[in-house]
Amino acid sequence: MGYPSSGHLPKSGDIILRRMNDASRRYTLSTSDGAAQIACTTLQEAIAGADRFARSQHVDVWQTDDGRVFTRIIEWRQVSTV
Repeated sequence: MGYPSSGHLPKSGDIILRRMNDASRRYTLSTSDGAAQIACTTLQEAIAGADRFARSQHVDVWQTDDGRVFTRIIEWRQVSTV
């Protein structure tokens, strides 16, 4: 697992962690090409769920507050060496 980085965009299949814009301070998880699929009550719950799924699918996890700026927080994507 790598260190958080920014300056790139999620790839197809990556997991997006987004804080909801309401007073509940909940988080949602989705794939980069889909609607929110899982709601979590804490950031820790969201990160743990995203990490488990990303590890099994060999994809990365990104966090965003506005849907325009993304920070990669977990790296599981396999790099091709062909």
